[in-house]
Amino acid sequence: MKLTGILHHGTDQEINNPIWNNGSRYRDFGQCFYTTYNLAMAKNWAKRRSSNKTGVVCHYVIDFSKTPSQKLHIKRFNADAEWAEFVYNNRYNPDFKRPDYDIIIGPLADNKLTEQFQKIKTENKTFEEIAMHIKYSRYKALQICFCSDNAMLLLRRVLA
Repeated sequence: MKLTGILHHGTDQEINNPIWNNGSRYRDFGQCFYTTYNLAMAKNWAKRRSSNKTGVVCHYVIDFSKTPSQKLHIKRFNADAEWAEFVYNNRYNPDFKRPDYDIIIGPLADNKLTEQFQKIKTENKTFEEIAMHIKYSRYKALQICFCSDNAMLLLRRVLA
């Protein structure tokens, strides 16, 4: 996947200089700055986070002229058992320490995955067993998450 194009972030306020380590660590990929190429998804994020139910969508591009001198550690997930286990651990395991990824790219988990997580909790299903019920067609919207200071250097705010 090429990291080009406009990235969107839905929120309750304008964010010119985003930071990655603000907010809950119990989200799909842990504590990161979440973006997406999907404008409708970003608008939905904005509505959910805003008290007036409109919110703000901020737009960014990756500015490769700001690339750090050291190599970035980028993790790309597909909708499979590895992804489900990673999301599960970030959401529900307080002892989970996320690997030191700079950028994480993967599907946005929805209520269908949450239903599968219940089977892990109540029916002792494995991630491999629930993977049979995970179909990528349900998880078309990707989230691109920036998880380090070096990754944040790449983001530049633009007006849409």
